[in-house]
Amino acid sequence: MSRVRNYAGRWVVMLLVAGIAAAALLPADSGDGAGFLTVGLLSEPPGLNPLTATTNETKDIVWRMFLKLLDEQPDYLNFSPRLAESWEFSADSLIITFRLRDDVFWTDGVPVTSNDVRFTWQLQTDTTVAWRSRSLKRHIRDVEVVDDRTVVFHFDRRYPYQLMDANDGVILPRHLLSDVPRDELREHPFGRNPVGNGPYQLHRWEPGQYIELIANPGYYEPGKPRVERVVYRFVPDMVTLMTQLKKGEIDLLESVPGDQLRPLARDYPGIRIYSYPSRDYWFVSWNLRKDLFADAAVRRALTMAIDREEIIATVWGGRASPCDSPIHPGLWAFDESIDVIPCDPAAAARTLAGLGWTDSDGDGLLDKDGRPFEFELITNNSAQQRVDVATMIQAQLGKIGIGVNLRTLEFRTVIDQLFAFEYDGCVLGWGTATKADITSHWHSSAVPPDGYNISSYQNPAVDELIELARVELDRDRARELWSQVQRTIYEEQPFTFLLIPHEVTALDDRFCGVEPNAISFFYNLRDWRVAPDCD
Repeated sequence: MSRVRNYAGRWVVMLLVAGIAAAALLPADSGDGAGFLTVGLLSEPPGLNPLTATTNETKDIVWRMFLKLLDEQPDYLNFSPRLAESWEFSADSLIITFRLRDDVFWTDGVPVTSNDVRFTWQLQTDTTVAWRSRSLKRHIRDVEVVDDRTVVFHFDRRYPYQLMDANDGVILPRHLLSDVPRDELREHPFGRNPVGNGPYQLHRWEPGQYIELIANPGYYEPGKPRVERVVYRFVPDMVTLMTQLKKGEIDLLESVPGDQLRPLARDYPGIRIYSYPSRDYWFVSWNLRKDLFADAAVRRALTMAIDREEIIATVWGGRASPCDSPIHPGLWAFDESIDVIPCDPAAAARTLAGLGWTDSDGDGLLDKDGRPFEFELITNNSAQQRVDVATMIQAQLGKIGIGVNLRTLEFRTVIDQLFAFEYDGCVLGWGTATKADITSHWHSSAVPPDGYNISSYQNPAVDELIELARVELDRDRARELWSQVQRTIYEEQPFTFLLIPHEVTALDDRFCGVEPNAISFFYNLRDWRVAPDCD
């Protein structure tokens, strides 16, 4: 056993993930300082601009440096003060008035004011900026600055998620970005050298190696954060990351391979393992702009030929649950009674034969009108579990005569191809929102570049149901509407919904006071303590 650090009795927690980059060296002055947390990442964020952050890993770093108006609580229903110290609804619920703290500053020393809040809303709703979550702001008709500390959100209707939508997205510095042309904001140097107002600030970014955050000396909460530095180390290989975890070269690693859990528990008592259902779901996205996937009956047959239980048992060691809906089962609107498509390869073959797909030339591949049923399936090469899932799907579909050409790419290349619809099928995963509103992923208006509708699924009836459901105040009626949305999308299978992975995270046990939740592993990083301050 070569574990460098081993401490006794502490606490818990989780982490972040993704994919790219080269072997990394820690900052020369890192040492083994008690207040130094090193996180292993499979990929490097393309930037830290909050307007362009799309992956959970990038967002987790951004949220350490920037504040929201409020902190969402793990129950997905309540909020606590953060940049705003208080808030109040008007009698008709069409206005929310926020009162801001007077002791929050940008890291360049400029005070944070209501003008920053209004400016942020203007950027978030600007079609040129094209913030991918701007649909969340669609019912905010204006943000009014009353004074430096008072800002008023005006809504055009009442609906259940007004406070959540007002709060969504971190606040940005008006004094630094107001003069930047809107069409240049997404690629602006701010994304490589952000100025924030949160508990941490960017200290160093060595491309291909690491991002280092340090405690913001101007942060308004005295004595926080206690973890003085956080280094996100990029190592695009899980085997290497596991070796570094065991040697104590990194403290935190997400998505620990299932075959490593018992050896870690047995041989490395200074490492704690935590496992619980995540807010992610994995899927195969079918590009509905391709003729091969235009027919819902074909997509249903593909789903029928994929054995999800075998994938969960083989790749995840059982540490995952089947996914049967575009709404996560952790949310109140999830429909438990969806008629799940069974795994039945023989029935899938019969369905395809009825649609004209047969092996007419005896080469082992189905064909129709002289065209073989063959396509390219992509996924990111930095996530071995996704590669393994894609490999199993390739084999399973091959058994019924479908040719799958597996191609693994850099994560950013995968995302670029998805949003440009330059793909056939893709194995990927989404982190779900904490509210039952799937507008930004399934509404026709959310087709990229305006959202995350990467299959280009467009159904006017679903659009109408989504628009009704997202503003319905009666919970029972809203649940009924969301049920219709789920059933229709599932019936048409623009995605083959695969599984909900369980978070399996390893953390050096010298850290304590950690409170993981489904919003973010780093949710309360500002409150973490480090041995010997754990007793």
